[in-house]
Amino acid sequence: NGLVAATIDQNGGYIKNWYNASDVISNPLNHTLEGQKFLDWRLPTKYELNQMYLNIGPGNALGLGNIGGFANYYYWSSTEDNADLAKNQGFSNGYQHFNYKNNSFNVRAVRAF
Repeated sequence: NGLVAATIDQNGGYIKNWYNASDVISNPLNHTLEGQKFLDWRLPTKYELNQMYLNIGPGNALGLGNIGGFANYYYWSSTEDNADLAKNQGFSNGYQHFNYKNNSFNVRAVRAF
């Protein structure tokens, strides 16, 4: 079992807010990988998002560089604190924070295999 990240950010970059991010990810028509459509795309958990930062993002723990092509900005996770706050991660520094869901942050979908 493993995790696959989409090769590009969804919706062309910034998502207007966390609620819209959920809607964008649940639309399988927007997410084709290697010519195949999958119906199980979702926002990564805060742990999965951190692994993306470290392994295929600018965290560069594996020495591969930012092979995921992540923007130097914040990305939403699926981890909520309450009705108003969800966890995001800064891909410029690796820090995770709870932030208000009405903020515009990037989204990178994942799916398990």
